[in-house]
Amino acid sequence: MQDNSKIILDVDTGTDDAMAIILAMRALKDRLMAITVTHGNQPLPCTLENTLRVVELMGGGVPVYGGMGVPMVQDLMPGRFGFQRHQRYTQDIDGKPVSVHDPYLPLPEATLKPEPQHAVSFLVETLRNAKEPITIVAVGPASNLGMALRMDPDIDKSIKQIIIMGGGDRDVNITSAAEMNFYKDPEAAHIMVHARCPIVIFPLDATTSIVFREEDAGKIRALNHPWTDFYADLLLHFIERLRLLGIAYKDDPNDFAMAMHDVFCILYLLDPSFVVDIRRRNVDVDFGGNFCDGRMVVESRVYIPLEGDVQVVYQLDKDKAMSMLLDILA
Repeated sequence: MQDNSKIILDVDTGTDDAMAIILAMRALKDRLMAITVTHGNQPLPCTLENTLRVVELMGGGVPVYGGMGVPMVQDLMPGRFGFQRHQRYTQDIDGKPVSVHDPYLPLPEATLKPEPQHAVSFLVETLRNAKEPITIVAVGPASNLGMALRMDPDIDKSIKQIIIMGGGDRDVNITSAAEMNFYKDPEAAHIMVHARCPIVIFPLDATTSIVFREEDAGKIRALNHPWTDFYADLLLHFIERLRLLGIAYKDDPNDFAMAMHDVFCILYLLDPSFVVDIRRRNVDVDFGGNFCDGRMVVESRVYIPLEGDVQVVYQLDKDKAMSMLLDILA
């Protein structure tokens, strides 16, 4: 049965968020009721401006709400960040700082403006008054949704499902225990994964199970649209940044390729058949402030009763995903 539920996309727009927005506005614009923005890949002023730039590239027509610029409580605890071994997402190279995500995307400054209402109050008000359940796609730190669920825990009754990019069962990135989105606001992530609605999580285990390279960028550019040229440029630029920063794929120190993390949440809404391994699991998020801050904890013991409806994705089909991607962008 086709899902026609309205969608709210929650982002922290850097490279893969921009790709996800492009896909959502190409394939799901009639269902996309709003985009909410939080801190994450860059501070909120940058992620908000980047979101507006991408929406404008795609013709506008979707309201954008600025939201949380900081985590719910994480940065209130002095010394909380002193325990972990952090990934080097920014380094000085030839005297210049080089980051995985640039502060601003290489698009014209947006003429579109964000909505005056705060994203959190928008989420609470919209979900309180929803006539039909709404799908939430959360591909950044969970600060907006976590805060909304704290303001009114009953709004999850109006959520059809939450599709999440975040966490890692075996795979991690920002620290030796955690993925970036969950690490940036562990308390909010914990609240989100315990919402009383169906939840599908795309952790790093899934999103890094397939990667995209220069030849994939060539196939995308061959579609010959302004958005596909931009998409291909983003892919190539990201691969080059990984090379400069020495962030290789898996265990091969000479292999640099992009995992399009956030994109898969959009593809899943259209056709989940590219997902080849998905398992119902109990999931928690550690927010203890020590070595495992932000760690996604997945219950693997089969004799422990399942709580809630949380599905964790582990493996994707590259050929199917690429075919879907090209069809949407064409």
